[in-house]
Amino acid sequence: MNIVNGIVGRVFDLVLAPFAGAPAWGLVVVSLFSAVWALLLFRAVTPQAKLATARDRLVGHIYEMGLYQDHLSVLGRIQRDLARANLRYLATSLPALVVLLVPMLLTLGQLEARYARRPLLVGESAVLAVTLAPGSAARLDELQVTAPAGVTVEVGPVRDRAGAAAAWRVRADAPGRHELSVTLGGTAVATRMLAAGGGLPRTAVNAETGFFHALLYPGERQLPGDGAVLQTRLRYPPRSVSYLGVELDWLVAFMLISMLGGLALKDVLKVEI
Repeated sequence: MNIVNGIVGRVFDLVLAPFAGAPAWGLVVVSLFSAVWALLLFRAVTPQAKLATARDRLVGHIYEMGLYQDHLSVLGRIQRDLARANLRYLATSLPALVVLLVPMLLTLGQLEARYARRPLLVGESAVLAVTLAPGSAARLDELQVTAPAGVTVEVGPVRDRAGAAAAWRVRADAPGRHELSVTLGGTAVATRMLAAGGGLPRTAVNAETGFFHALLYPGERQLPGDGAVLQTRLRYPPRSVSYLGVELDWLVAFMLISMLGGLALKDVLKVEI
C-alpha cells in the first residue's frame, strides 16, 4: 500500500502544486477532473443503451404513479413494476460503481490528507505519541524520538506504561516536511513526518499497521505489521477553506462540485446515467 500511496501522492503533488496558495481552487480543479474521469469510466463499463432503457422505464413508472394515485389496485401494480425497474437499473449500473470504488477511495484519501488539516506554522507545537506493539511493550524506557534540523523536541518523553505509549511535544522551527526518527534501544523502528509552513502537504493524525487505514489515510506510511511500533499519532490543526465566501468541509465541497460538474458535462461527454 505504501508504493501505491507514494505514486498517487506524487501525482496529486504535481496537480496541486500551482494551488499551494489557493487551496479552494485546487479542490475545484480536482473535483472537476474527478467528475470527468468518473463519467468516462462509467460510460466504458456500463451498457449505455441498456442503462438508458432501464432509466426511462423507471421514470415512466414514477409518472404513471402520479397519474393513477387514486386507483389503489392499479397503484399496487405500478409500485411492483417500479420496484422491478429500480432493481433492473441498479443491476445495470452496479458494475460501474464497483470499478469506480478504488480510484475514488484513492482520490478521497489524498484530498483528506491535504484538506482535513493544515501543516504546523513555524513556531507552533504539537504532541507526538508513539504506541509500542505488545511484544515490545516492556522496552518502553528505551523508546526515543530524534528530530532533524527544523524541529525541536521541547518536552518528553512522558510515558504511559499501562498503554505502552510515550509522548513528546515537538515544535516546528522551519517550513518543510521533516522526518522524525523513532528508535528503540538505539535502533530505528519507525519514522514520522512533520509538515510545517504553508501549501498543501500530505498529513495524517495516525500512522498504523492496517492496510485499510493506509488506503483511507495516506498522509503517513503504513507501519509494518510485525514491527515494534503499533501506532504513531501527531495531531495537526484543522484546515479552514472558503468557497465563494462560504466555509465548507472538504468532503462536502468535493461532492457538490464533482456532482454539479458531472451533471453539466454528462451530455458533452455523451454519458447516460
